[in-house]
Amino acid sequence: MGERAGRVSRAMRSARTAAMVVLAALLCAATSSPLAIGGVTLGEPIGSVVSSFGAPGLVETTDQGQEWRWYDQNGLDVDLLTDDGLVVRQVLVAQPVSLDGQPSPLVQPPEFPLLETSVTVAAATLRRSGATPVIEPNPAVGAWRIGADYLVLQLANGSVRKLLALDRDAATRAGYIGAAQPVGAFHAPRLIQQYAVDYPRKAVQEHASGVVVVRADISATGAVTAVTVVVSSKNPDIDEAEVQSISRSKFRPALCDGVACAGVYLDREEYTLDD
Repeated sequence: MGERAGRVSRAMRSARTAAMVVLAALLCAATSSPLAIGGVTLGEPIGSVVSSFGAPGLVETTDQGQEWRWYDQNGLDVDLLTDDGLVVRQVLVAQPVSLDGQPSPLVQPPEFPLLETSVTVAAATLRRSGATPVIEPNPAVGAWRIGADYLVLQLANGSVRKLLALDRDAATRAGYIGAAQPVGAFHAPRLIQQYAVDYPRKAVQEHASGVVVVRADISATGAVTAVTVVVSSKNPDIDEAEVQSISRSKFRPALCDGVACAGVYLDREEYTLDD
């Protein structure tokens, strides 16, 4: 019995060592290229993410950027923040929220298999791999610099619960480089009233449905100056209906330091037919 236990213990140590070696290799590669996590690379255009993941479950314009979320994507919740050019600036990954009280199986992001590991183990692994710790006064967060990018560990009960990758621009806004962006410096455009459109007749006849995401350029007066399809429903009539809806909608303009300015607003709509 003791010999068998010894063999099992050695096997577990070997597995942990192998995992650390793999992570070290990944981190060394990351120091010379943008960070990737959950299958998304910082600096990647959102179009290529949509090509890989499909239509997002949520899109929202926030004061921090354009938020895109995929629920339970390959076993992970993936939450992105892009700039107005729709380039990925930060990526948050986490274990999906439990349903009906049943926890989701733990799936590790292959680039950084640190979810649910202890803070001590995660820190030791990152340090051995060449990552540099960043001073973080918040005890619920651990921040590390990897190459030109940053990896933030969001902690709970002594374990890593979420992983956040940020490029230099996002890290600067968050205060990891220099002073944080002043609160209230920018407020994104807000939708005041959306123009209602009918379900396209031809789409009804074809039993067509789908998710469409459009981008609206909003002037400093709140006028819609352009609307483009970012994620197509694969049906041109549905796409056009959404373009018309947002083109005729009313917006409050963005605010830059309290002054009205131009901005970008994204809208996601799911067109479905009742059975």
